[in-house]
Amino acid sequence: MRFKNHTLTLLLGAALVGCATQSPPPTAKAATPAPAAAPAPAVVAPPASPPSAAAVKNMITNCFSCHGTDGRSPGAIPSLTGMNSQQALLVLKEFKSGARSATVMTRHAKGYTDLEIEALANYIGSNLK
Repeated sequence: MRFKNHTLTLLLGAALVGCATQSPPPTAKAATPAPAAAPAPAVVAPPASPPSAAAVKNMITNCFSCHGTDGRSPGAIPSLTGMNSQQALLVLKEFKSGARSATVMTRHAKGYTDLEIEALANYIGSNLK
């Protein structure tokens, strides 16, 4: 009787262990090399065009919310009036590159393309007297 119980215990134990283990990994097949893919054709972006006058006017109105109506700041934020386009361009490029640090202006400048920065600087130098 003892032999039968022991055999039954071994069979149940083996069945439980077999259920608890994961199935063996699939046998490895001989690796066949993937066919070589042809290189993708290079995508050449057309040169960017400068922003339209309407787009520049829209962008400059964002500046007015901090620098005052028409660029005349009533407080501690510098006025944009009186700057020539070269000064404005230099300051905006410094903000964009990180050479000049600021909490808000760095983020603003990094959001503009170089052509947009040039257009903003030209607007400031030409229209904000």
